[in-house]
Amino acid sequence: MIDTSLNACSVGLFRDGASVFAVSEPMQRGHQEALGPMAARAFDEGGVRPRDLTHIGVTLGPGSFTGLRVGLSFAKGLAVGLNLPLQGIGTLEALGHHPELLGKDRVAVIDGGRGQIYIQEFSTKEQGQPRAVQSGETVGGILTGPGAHLLSGEVFAQAYPTLEALAALTVAGGHDDLTPLYMRDADAIASTRGIISLQA
Repeated sequence: MIDTSLNACSVGLFRDGASVFAVSEPMQRGHQEALGPMAARAFDEGGVRPRDLTHIGVTLGPGSFTGLRVGLSFAKGLAVGLNLPLQGIGTLEALGHHPELLGKDRVAVIDGGRGQIYIQEFSTKEQGQPRAVQSGETVGGILTGPGAHLLSGEVFAQAYPTLEALAALTVAGGHDDLTPLYMRDADAIASTRGIISLQA
């Protein structure tokens, strides 16, 4: 599992749902320099050879332009080299699937900066699509993620996705569409993955 979408670099190896190796290092920059050595350490300390992998998952955003490109490029190279399918996981989706939040109504929230807030709602009945909202808006469910403080409601603290959530979502199928979802149009070409722009 690879996550470089927010302010951390995370790498994990899982076997039958149990963690073999997992590390998350908070960082705002430097994902490119950190990811390769972290992956090498994961294989070394986890006692797993790259050819033993059966699934590869990577977060697709919302996230920073550079972070997403680093993680996705590394994961694609690994998948091609090992002839394995690559599964994409939405960052909001991963935040919303923290093991302690499953079975509850919850809302994953990311602060996109420049007045943009990205959310995805999850209920016990259905999963919503990522969308943008205004600061201070009230939404239903437990708020989680690095932007949770910007909305009104109960907060479950979570700065970045857990590797356990990423592993579970990857094994469950993930997404074949690997289009990254960048947080801000000014940083990159706008994605077509369903985010609604805020109106003035």
